[in-house]
Amino acid sequence: MEITNFMTVDLEDYYCDLPISEWSKFESRVEQNTYIILDLFEKYNVKATFFTLGYIGEKFPELIKEIKNKGHEIGSHSYSHIDLRKHTKENIEKDLIKSKNILEKIIGEEIQSFRAPFFSIDQKSSDVMEIITKYFKYDSSIFPTKTPLYGIPNAPRFPYKPSLKNIVENNENGKLTEIPMSIYKFPLIRNIPIAGGFYLRFLPYWLIKKGIKKINLENNRAMIYIHPKDIDKKMPKIKEYNWYYYYNLEGGLKKFENLLEDFHFSSIEKIFES
Repeated sequence: MEITNFMTVDLEDYYCDLPISEWSKFESRVEQNTYIILDLFEKYNVKATFFTLGYIGEKFPELIKEIKNKGHEIGSHSYSHIDLRKHTKENIEKDLIKSKNILEKIIGEEIQSFRAPFFSIDQKSSDVMEIITKYFKYDSSIFPTKTPLYGIPNAPRFPYKPSLKNIVENNENGKLTEIPMSIYKFPLIRNIPIAGGFYLRFLPYWLIKKGIKKINLENNRAMIYIHPKDIDKKMPKIKEYNWYYYYNLEGGLKKFENLLEDFHFSSIEKIFES
């Protein structure tokens, strides 16, 4: 029987890694790129979880309704794409509540899933996990690898219930289910990220495919993600952005479609609650 993997979209615009005070300077491209992704999902009969910025919900409520009407799950990606490592507990809670309220008003349903911008959960984030547990049922913010930007290399690789005393430990009585991003455990080297996004554009497709196949052969599900900007060949240049924002944008769409052809995917809510 074919394994159903998790498909997720971080629904944000290309400029959302900048501070929110800068966003009004840029012309949005999120709608056109999201509709390309939605068409691909329809072509390959894929349902996904769209981790959506509250800001995007405010600006494009009809887009959010369209995503929901097509059978996809709406999750939260915070309101203003904040790095959780750089904000107080009070500011984080305020931002998450704002995002949740906006999105719930648009779709008329409770938001159950969350992903931290920049995968900004580290091993010191027990306070943040308490907030996430308070408002959500599912989280997908932990990357079990180490990069210059984020990651917890000793975190579990597959869904578990993080202990609030030590978030890399499982607590069977925990309320929150964590679904870590997928990595390829390479012998004697390191955990190589294969979950999508930049890694989909950067790594050879055969390696990503091999990694997902290995996960599925072990009877586990891969967690995959994409940003609308990852398929945008004409993404405008932003001087503050590094090279990896633009690497192989021309190849992103084809590699993403290869994934949809080669594997079976669904949303977090459909996998856990079917």
